[in-house]
Amino acid sequence: MNTPPLNVLIVDDEPLAHEVLRTYVERVAHLRVAGHCYTAAEALSFLHNQPVDVVLLDIQMPEMSGLELLAALPHPPHIILTTAHAEFALQGYEFGVVDYLLKPVPFPRFLKAVGRLPTAPATPAAIAVVAPAAPAPPATPAALLLRDGASTHRVPLADILWLEAYGNYVKVHTAAGRLVVTDTLRRLLAEQLPAPTFLRVHKSYVVPLQQVERLAGSQLTLRNGQVLPLGAAFRQDFLRHWPGTVG
Repeated sequence: MNTPPLNVLIVDDEPLAHEVLRTYVERVAHLRVAGHCYTAAEALSFLHNQPVDVVLLDIQMPEMSGLELLAALPHPPHIILTTAHAEFALQGYEFGVVDYLLKPVPFPRFLKAVGRLPTAPATPAAIAVVAPAAPAPPATPAALLLRDGASTHRVPLADILWLEAYGNYVKVHTAAGRLVVTDTLRRLLAEQLPAPTFLRVHKSYVVPLQQVERLAGSQLTLRNGQVLPLGAAFRQDFLRHWPGTVG
């Protein structure tokens, strides 16, 4: 008798993360996507009305974190945490989670995590993987999707001039103006900004390489005339990818 697939709920505030995890789940024969939630509160309501077997759960989300969601569930399903922040691992395991995945999550690491589910095959090697219908290199996302509370902003990558850390916020500078959202440069680089198209050049700045016109000493001049510092810790990586010359 065939074992029914495990129903999986994906909980993350980033649309791109949903797309990646959905693709991974669909490639594993004994898993099935049961739903998508973009906030912990939405997931709490979903789980109350429709129990699932597994939750792929982000930690840092607006208003209510993934760990706060776990604390609110009297009998949580199997939880696999997916996050860009390693510092929450200990707290996660205190809730008895199955595994803790750091973004960006490689597919082999995802397979190892689902292999630890109590009702999964005994070893990752025994997991039936469904090959993608048409093997192709992953497409570069055309836009940055930024969630700010209940709103989602779509910013074309080609329009971005530079990004700037601003406390607990990120300023996204474009030719049309400036957008300020609650986010971090680290998370955006890990989950949405394609490397090496976008590089961190300073603890406070990320730039698209195509916008850099000149490097003189430790100063970058962008095509619009904006001058940004190039941090010593980021200089070697920048020079390895930038096609220009030092002036």
